[in-house]
Amino acid sequence: MLPLPRSLATLALAVPAVMFAGSAQAVIVLGNGDTINLGVLMGNGSDRKVIIDDKLFSFESFTSSQFDAANFSVIGFISAGTNQYGLRNVGFDLTGPFGDGTLGDNLVHEMNIQYEVSVLPSYYSNGVRLCDARLTFNGAAGGDGSFSRVDETIWDLDTNTYLGQMEVYDIANTPNITKLPHEIDFCELYATDGYRAFEVNKALKFFAGNATGFATASFVRQEFSQIPSPGALALVGLGGLVARRRRVA
Repeated sequence: MLPLPRSLATLALAVPAVMFAGSAQAVIVLGNGDTINLGVLMGNGSDRKVIIDDKLFSFESFTSSQFDAANFSVIGFISAGTNQYGLRNVGFDLTGPFGDGTLGDNLVHEMNIQYEVSVLPSYYSNGVRLCDARLTFNGAAGGDGSFSRVDETIWDLDTNTYLGQMEVYDIANTPNITKLPHEIDFCELYATDGYRAFEVNKALKFFAGNATGFATASFVRQEFSQIPSPGALALVGLGGLVARRRRVA
């Protein structure tokens, strides 16, 4: 593992347990495994902001005709391991009773969540950059025409530039057509030095094709990896080093 510049490894600014923006609307801080109810997070009076490690997640909207946000949770995820720069993957799990709960109604049961993920300013100023996104879930489907899937679109928030589309799914077939997980390295794809923030639009869809079919899931995980900027590497004489990043386990 390559050593981190000291400015990245030991940031002087600690994130408090609860931060306040504006009036009494609190930004929620989640550690690895900590939970907030999605209905509470998206409810009236909520700031809809969650800090997980060095990332700020701003949840802009939740829409669904079939699902109640109060039945789902957001759980902080911080990887146990680090990449070669000493940086961890950071993200969250959505957990709850996903699925087509009304068999044979010929309706796709779906929800849509839109949010921003950004590097906290203190970390960004010390060189931390977003790089790739990874999506996975435990969806399962059975019966003709049934499917469970998650599709999401990601933009560079600062330039409003479309970056890519991600998808994971389990489609009933013989055998089932399954894609788990899906990962895109935007730094590699676009030959860039990383990003400050992404805009993410996530659509979850479940359809049981007939009265004996099923389409379910219990969690969806979103995680983001990161790299130090070239300037941060140069602080320890590594500015000219070209190293292939490895995904955090």
